[in-house]
Amino acid sequence: MRNVNALLLSLVMVVVLLAGCGGNKNNEPASSQASTESNVSPSENAPTSESNANVYPENGLSKDEKVTLKMGFWEAGSGRAWMDLAVKKFTEKYPNVTFDITSTPTLSTILEPKIAAGDDNDMFDLFIPNFSAAGQLERLAKAGKLEPQDDLWDRDLPGETGKKLRSVISDDAYDTSLSMGFTARVPIAGYTAGLFYDQKLFDEKGWNKNPATWDEFVALLDQIKADGVIPITFPGVYAGYLTDYVFNTIQFDLAKANGTFDTYIKNFRSFTGPQLTTAENKEAWKRLYEFGKKGYFPAGVAALNHTQSQMQVLQHKAALVSTGDWVGNEMKESTPEGFTWGFMAVPASNDANQTIFVNSGVGDTAFVIWKNKPDQNKKWAKEFILSLYDFEIQESIAADAGAFPARLDFGDDPAHIAKLQPTQAAVMAYATKHNVQYISYRREFGLTSPEHGQADKLLSELITAAATGKKDPSSVLEEAEKLKQIAIEKDRPKK
Repeated sequence: MRNVNALLLSLVMVVVLLAGCGGNKNNEPASSQASTESNVSPSENAPTSESNANVYPENGLSKDEKVTLKMGFWEAGSGRAWMDLAVKKFTEKYPNVTFDITSTPTLSTILEPKIAAGDDNDMFDLFIPNFSAAGQLERLAKAGKLEPQDDLWDRDLPGETGKKLRSVISDDAYDTSLSMGFTARVPIAGYTAGLFYDQKLFDEKGWNKNPATWDEFVALLDQIKADGVIPITFPGVYAGYLTDYVFNTIQFDLAKANGTFDTYIKNFRSFTGPQLTTAENKEAWKRLYEFGKKGYFPAGVAALNHTQSQMQVLQHKAALVSTGDWVGNEMKESTPEGFTWGFMAVPASNDANQTIFVNSGVGDTAFVIWKNKPDQNKKWAKEFILSLYDFEIQESIAADAGAFPARLDFGDDPAHIAKLQPTQAAVMAYATKHNVQYISYRREFGLTSPEHGQADKLLSELITAAATGKKDPSSVLEEAEKLKQIAIEKDRPKK
């Protein structure tokens, strides 16, 4: 239980619907209702004896005004069962509210044209900010297009009078929520990521499921390759799966081993000094490139999408896949009988007691509210977001979505822990055997300048080139660093 709670207390949560995973498109329209604008805040709606029956006592909002909330839902690998439950519970409690939901794994193709059109009436009231363009969320925040949600932190949790939302959210998640100068979104759930595999296959082959050092890890990959199996696969179409979930953590492992972690992470968070050309990051990319030259990745990896790469592990064509803990839920229909997910991260040094960093999702996706909407719609959107912290919804996030719930107190009850899916259990089991520290890639501010996008494009193209042994990363990292520093200088908040 100590390790379970340590995991849940360490994870910094956001919506798990993430990191480039697909689902089924399913638009669920609801009947349109007229939305009435109101400039009266819930605190100003203190009900009198005459009006008491016409407002909800917990928020002061009218029971009589009909409101339809248009929602853009990014239906990723975690599915939408938990969201269906949340909407059902909310509309039963507040029958004057209905939802018009657009649910799709390609939400960005709908969001971006809507934003470009500039029609506030056609825009969603609340949506998961799934964009293909780098820095789009930050640009919207700077342009004043997103409604602040800061007031939610001091609200009571659903059905828990006196227990504030802020009290059950980690400091890291809270800081991430404020990274744009205000609370544009609040975390609902989170994920962990790394290398996932079939425990049964590893047992049959006698492969090491818990390499404790870098040399042991490399020896494992050599043994897998010698047995005629691809050591590591990843989706080249979404190449960031390999760096974000595995190799980008190596820089933190090395900094920890060098005794410079506190300074390193401070500089990383605040964009102080080099970002891509630190000795630690260059070493991480060098190792990726060396793996590419050794043939540890699939030859045709550039054409693989996320489900295809995950299928390679299900079919035992590859041993390890770089992905997130949603993989069990996403691939459940294709998982053969007897297949049991296992998890490992990369030990970067040869100290068997080293700290091994594991990526945990934070700030990637969460509900935002469009600023230029009727006041009453925005208030009800906030009420809905707050309702997602109800324990029944958080349990569904664990059981149905295969994600870690955002509430820090979720692990206080063993019955809640029992709701977690096998992939999360695999991560926890790994944490009991190693000195694991969870880390997010959150920053203190976002980058929106064109140079930032140019740098990220160079890095994205470099991943598969390095992983196939075709491109030494050194020169590209230098070029991308120059662009990144220009963006940092342009985008750093002025004091």
